[in-house]
Amino acid sequence: MSLAQLEKTLKLDIKAALGCTEPITIALATCKARRMAGENIKKISLRLSTNLLKNAMEVGIPGTSGQRGIPLAAALGCYSLKETPGLTLLENMNEEWLGRARDLVARDLITIDLAGEKHGLFIDALVEDDQNNTGRCIIAGSHENCILLEKNGETVFSSTSCGENQSGEVLREREALARLSFKEIWNNITDLSPELRERMLNGIAMNLKVAKAGLDKDGFLNIGNIYNQLIIDGWLGNDVINKAKALTSAAVDARMSGCDLPVMTSAGSGNQGLTISLPLHVLAEHLKADDRKLSEALAISHGITSILKHHSGTLSAMCGCVVCSGTGLTAGATYLLGGDIETATAAVNNMVGSITGIICDGAKVGCSIKLVCAVDSAFQSAMMAVRGLRLPTTNGVLGENLESSLANIGLIAAPGMIETDDQILSIMLGKPLKQENAS
Repeated sequence: MSLAQLEKTLKLDIKAALGCTEPITIALATCKARRMAGENIKKISLRLSTNLLKNAMEVGIPGTSGQRGIPLAAALGCYSLKETPGLTLLENMNEEWLGRARDLVARDLITIDLAGEKHGLFIDALVEDDQNNTGRCIIAGSHENCILLEKNGETVFSSTSCGENQSGEVLREREALARLSFKEIWNNITDLSPELRERMLNGIAMNLKVAKAGLDKDGFLNIGNIYNQLIIDGWLGNDVINKAKALTSAAVDARMSGCDLPVMTSAGSGNQGLTISLPLHVLAEHLKADDRKLSEALAISHGITSILKHHSGTLSAMCGCVVCSGTGLTAGATYLLGGDIETATAAVNNMVGSITGIICDGAKVGCSIKLVCAVDSAFQSAMMAVRGLRLPTTNGVLGENLESSLANIGLIAAPGMIETDDQILSIMLGKPLKQENAS
């Protein structure tokens, strides 16, 4: 029962995406809205939650040579020709498509307003054509969860915030997974289906290509190569943790810079997928673990991440890549190192006791530095737990078991840090935005 629920959740929560998923969900919303209106666009009006706004502001968009900006993402979505648009709707970008989108932005036809009453992931996109036809799309809760489509003010489709549609199903399945005992999942993880194993291992292959792009200087910061040079020069040890940090940071740097390669996501985030898959790949190689053991560790990591996303929300004031996938990575690393569920609980508590509360200040190339922290803390938390380190559960926000610790993290994110989120965005909006190449 528990393993079946894990499989059901992960089959929805592990998928390929091209580009940072926040600007992509904006493009998806305008794509659906434009198809309710006409071809000749007169105006695009966007209402975005704090979380979506801050995560879409400063990240590179694939196919644009690193251009960025919410208006550009919205305009690109309008001209996508994908028959069934999803998280890869911007693939196969060409100059004509990009040129039409840039022209739309240059004509100042796109307005952006803050939906301050909305938290987590929320976008309300309204597109009006030159014949005064309108199309509207609302996406909420998860990146593809369309809860409303309107044509000329008439409802074409509507759903609850958790969705009766297929895209909203992931929210329900995360919740169902979070209600179960993870001990039963851990003890039966060897019974994973070949289909899920193959999907997760294919995700490693996909994500390694993005890491290679980062190491080939396809990232703005060149952080992966800087790490490797520090190892060569003797400033850092040539060990499994630093190798994993170099590889993962290179991949995140490339992706946040607008790399044109897809990544395998975890719980709606490509960076979370990178944080799980690449370090576990490095650790498995170091331990000479086979693909079966690696795929089981991956499933544990993805599962913990999905549970944390249920508790904290798809987007929140806390950095999901560090706190959510970092905690998932901790449990998966513990499994590879031979630990049992009690050791994994201790490892997760070690992680919770060290990194909980690291803020999300939007998607950007600087996320690669945060991911360095995630990999470092996750591996050390797991390695220390395997060697007997146990934080007392009376410490801080730690829970008595794995499930309660995960739930406590969620409470800190929402409702605990909602006001923090507003302050983060206020600081971000108070700075000059360098988006001239997107406008």
